[in-house]
Amino acid sequence: MSRKATTRPVDFAKLPLIDEEDSRQFVMVVKGHRARMEYDRTPDRIFLTHLMVPPAIEEQDVAAALTEKVLGWVESKGMKVVPYCPYVRTYLRRHTAWQRLLVKGVQI
Repeated sequence: MSRKATTRPVDFAKLPLIDEEDSRQFVMVVKGHRARMEYDRTPDRIFLTHLMVPPAIEEQDVAAALTEKVLGWVESKGMKVVPYCPYVRTYLRRHTAWQRLLVKGVQI
């Protein structure tokens, strides 16, 4: 009988969100792996373009945690969002409270 390895849940609240401005991406390091969200931005808008989560950490809700942290960052800066990334668009459809950050007229 094989045993499945148990992994401890990740406390995402303790993981910092790193803004790597030169490469235009947010990074969150989870268990040694870099989850990334690419962006472009203007002074008042951020265009979330692509989300990448390494396969080794995909099943741990990393995409949702990274998206939540990025949206919190956007709100703290008083910016608005244009979600080009399909995952972010779906996330915003499911978590309607964050739709307050959408640029006026943007449909998801």
